[in-house]
Amino acid sequence: MRRSPLYALLSLCLICFFALHTHAQTPGKITGMVQDSTTGKPVEFATVSLLSTATGKPVDGTVTNEKGQFSFSKVADGSYSLAISYLGYATTTLPSFSVSGQQREWSFPGIKLRSNTTKLQEVTVVGQKPLVEDKGDKLVYNAEQDISNIGTTASDVLKKVPSVTVDAEGNVQLRGSANFRVLMDGKPSSILANNLAEALKQIPADIIKNVEVITSPSAKYDAEGTAGIINIITKKNSMQGVSGKIGGTLGSRYNNANGNLNARTGKFGFSSRLSFYDNNNRRTTTTDRTGEFFRQEAGLRQLNHGYYGQAEVTFDPDTLNAFNLNGSMRRNYFTGRGKQTTYAGPTVRYSDLENLWNGSGFDLNFGYTHTFKPQHELSVLAQWNHNNSHDVYDNQLYNAENAFIEGQLNDNDAPSDEKTFQLDYNRSFKNDSKLELGAKTILRDAISNNTYQYSFAGKADSLAINNFDYDQDVVAAYFTYAFSLQKKYNFHLGTRYEHTATKGQFLNTQKDPVTQLAKLQRSSFKDQYQNVIPSLSVSRTLDSIHTVRVSYTQRIQRPQIWILNPFLQLEDFNNAYRGNPTLDAELTHSYEVGYSTYFKTTSINASVFMRQTDNAIQNVARPELMVIDGVERNVLVITHDNVAKNRAYGLSLSGSTKPVPAWTISPSFNLSYQMLKTDSLSNEGLQYSANLNTSYEFSKGWSGQVYAGYFSGGKVLQGEWGASYYTNFSVRKKILKDKGSISFGVTNPFSQTIENSYTVNTRDYTQTTRNYNYNRTVRISFDWNFGKMQASNRQKKSIQNDDAAGGGK
Repeated sequence: MRRSPLYALLSLCLICFFALHTHAQTPGKITGMVQDSTTGKPVEFATVSLLSTATGKPVDGTVTNEKGQFSFSKVADGSYSLAISYLGYATTTLPSFSVSGQQREWSFPGIKLRSNTTKLQEVTVVGQKPLVEDKGDKLVYNAEQDISNIGTTASDVLKKVPSVTVDAEGNVQLRGSANFRVLMDGKPSSILANNLAEALKQIPADIIKNVEVITSPSAKYDAEGTAGIINIITKKNSMQGVSGKIGGTLGSRYNNANGNLNARTGKFGFSSRLSFYDNNNRRTTTTDRTGEFFRQEAGLRQLNHGYYGQAEVTFDPDTLNAFNLNGSMRRNYFTGRGKQTTYAGPTVRYSDLENLWNGSGFDLNFGYTHTFKPQHELSVLAQWNHNNSHDVYDNQLYNAENAFIEGQLNDNDAPSDEKTFQLDYNRSFKNDSKLELGAKTILRDAISNNTYQYSFAGKADSLAINNFDYDQDVVAAYFTYAFSLQKKYNFHLGTRYEHTATKGQFLNTQKDPVTQLAKLQRSSFKDQYQNVIPSLSVSRTLDSIHTVRVSYTQRIQRPQIWILNPFLQLEDFNNAYRGNPTLDAELTHSYEVGYSTYFKTTSINASVFMRQTDNAIQNVARPELMVIDGVERNVLVITHDNVAKNRAYGLSLSGSTKPVPAWTISPSFNLSYQMLKTDSLSNEGLQYSANLNTSYEFSKGWSGQVYAGYFSGGKVLQGEWGASYYTNFSVRKKILKDKGSISFGVTNPFSQTIENSYTVNTRDYTQTTRNYNYNRTVRISFDWNFGKMQASNRQKKSIQNDDAAGGGK
């Protein structure tokens, strides 16, 4: 019997997961924690080598986690010592000790590293982090370790992140939910303020270091984002001296040029980054309705180009004080043009479509951190995000004889501002407990100015003006406390209080149906509510390598301007969108049980979860009979409503292993069952995704990588998304004494187009839209690193606004 590619992929993933777990328990254990000798802070990613005193050579090695902790298992009887090293610190070697029948477990809880500013002429990397890491409260995908990301975009990177799915249109889901928050470097960014799918295509993958997935955020995070947080961490360099990198990609659908320059001397540091991008996409679309003869066929071409720049200045007057000022800006230009044919009953209509969109924005961040002795810290943070979007949509309709019938021109100008002020305090105690306190306020102001111009053959043009001004102010405070019991159980407790005040004002002109004269209409609303958001996480580590974690948290999702704006936005005279100003915030209860283990070159992460959301915000489609300038239209209007309940049960699996030192295999699998229900509508179903990422390091600087992913599609309240898949092949050759590389990649080589469908069921008919995206891409990339560095190890606090649901461009 012939097996499908999906069957083979799922089988290979399951084989990998079963193979990962076949490992014997270890007789000897060595654990410890590494700290900065001045501040007492944990030192993350320090290299710990287990040395045989008989030979003086290392027999095993590892790196410390974010708490500075390390562990060795499967240690045979013998005499050993530990050597700990990290850039910027002097190497520390501990006295020898013996693992034997008398004592098989050793603990070194307070290893101190002293700062060392010795200049590094050359830095040689002898190992690398696994592709996916479990850091307790989050999963981390180390994008910079994945060569298949070279010359792609952030949208392509997210396709490989555990628990995240990205369909062929670029729409992102986290564990089957579209309600989550995406941050850059722990902060909101103007580039992500509007249409997430398009924004991710503007961010080059070459600037991304890793991606964090936080599915059970603690109380120190903003309460919004019901499914959790996706945090994109960009590459930074805090080394002394001058260093930089330049790179570029030429491809059939995507081109970019990027570079960064970093300079640090003494107490001052400067870093900058600039990237330019240009991409083109082509797709064909068909839309069919059952119950009536209606069909649309369209061919569209989209061009997008722009730039993104960032600069940061740091000043560290001493080891106890740190200042940083960061700014970024972006600009993008989008042009979409196409032809559309509409068959409605016996008539045929032809449309010329044009969409011109340009967006811009900037982010300014200031931070000051003071470290007290012993081991407590105070941070003062401020941030200003500004975003502007200008969108023009033009649709001109002609009959079969090419005579003009009607047209519409929608013009939307949408500026927005967000100002944030934050105060954080944390203190660590000798018993490994930690206290965190904070207060925060977020002030948001968003405006949408719309004009709708309708043209009809033989009639005067009609103009409507619709303006919407929306303000949202959030005041919050949080408390968290982490501690251990019996050196076995780790607890993390927290509570967050948030008060939200919103107000909106509508202003629009509308024709009187009798006099045909335009009249001005005003309306407004105000609302305020408060939430107390608890969080709880308990973990237990068994035999040093097995960790079980149970967590519970509440999350909320506030509606934003794009889904509150009540004005009708016609895409054409058959499809439209209208916001709902009466929407309430969602409230989600999230439960999760997780398990992780690691040994030698293998790690496994598994979790089961249940998520229940009340007042869940969902798309709702309603056919409406409209009269536009005397012409009767059957228009499908998409809006948003608060669904009574949305419940999801799910399973997530991910892992990484090295069968041989040069070969890495990283599979992941996500499964969830969604149930959505209102008083009159309901839908439920199973959805899943699977991917496999594997790479091999050949000799003489050659390496190769293969990635394949599949998404089954999923359910929405009134319909479903169709399935999609994705493949990528890459090879890389290191050059210029390993300071540069040349890469070649091909995306989706087996199919010229990838289909993505969306079906919506209404009371009158069912409508199915199928998009055929021309995703096959061939690209070649080059990068070169330059400069000399010496180490630095300062950590900076940053604002994290992980709230707000919205859409639009």
